[in-house]
Amino acid sequence: MLTHVSRFSLVNTEINSDASSSTAEDFLWERLGTAVAQSLIQKEIMDMGAGHSYFSSQSRPINPVKAIIAALPIALFYHDNETQLKHNLRQFVSWQDDPEIVAGVLAVGYAIALSLKEKLQVASLISLVVHFIEAPQSLLTQQLMQVKSLLEHQASLAKAVSVLGQPRSAVALAFYCFLSSLEDFQLSVKRAACQPHVSSITGALSGAYNAAPSIPINWRLALSHSTRKPLALWGMHSEAEMLQLCDSLVAVWSGAYNQTGTLDAMAIAAPQVIRPR
Repeated sequence: MLTHVSRFSLVNTEINSDASSSTAEDFLWERLGTAVAQSLIQKEIMDMGAGHSYFSSQSRPINPVKAIIAALPIALFYHDNETQLKHNLRQFVSWQDDPEIVAGVLAVGYAIALSLKEKLQVASLISLVVHFIEAPQSLLTQQLMQVKSLLEHQASLAKAVSVLGQPRSAVALAFYCFLSSLEDFQLSVKRAACQPHVSSITGALSGAYNAAPSIPINWRLALSHSTRKPLALWGMHSEAEMLQLCDSLVAVWSGAYNQTGTLDAMAIAAPQVIRPR
């Protein structure tokens, strides 16, 4: 099995190769997300910002939704420190002069952080997110306030799609699908399939809130056994490999992990649960 150091180097080599030969359509943003997680595991810092070789081309376009997905390890690692969370999320997208992309990354990252701290409340979430992204004039802020109104009036999914039916509404629709079926991961994701790319953000939001047991077992099996091999996009071959990466990230965050790749302490909380340090 590859060590964490060699695996991190391999992922970065593949990213740099892709960056020089691919377009925005075929670049594997998921692979970048894996590299972000590996960077946090190895260095305990996020060093995948504007100075990274991938971002050397300022003309490279970006997929806003996949940028949010690639930033998920940052939200997990810094969830208990709001200042560090905002700083590192902003750093990750600092190469893009697009306030809407920045707002989307901040909104999803902060919502996930609140879930992990068990402080997410439907009634107050939108207001807290809008305050966190600090962009009162942004399109996303306006859309999130529309989501708040839709939820208060118990509007249908069709109504939400109609109201938010703008080209860049994936984040807002994901918040609606998540918050309108808060306790049901499967229902949230299925409803989010109404628009392209919405389900991936909804899955991240609902997964952080409802945890791994809420994911249907046949969905998890498909990760490793599907002929489409979705985990290959992340540079992985099995769910076990993905979970190992997640466990390592949590271990480094908890302080129970050292640079040699061995655990120095017993578990400090229930398995698979993030707790304050």
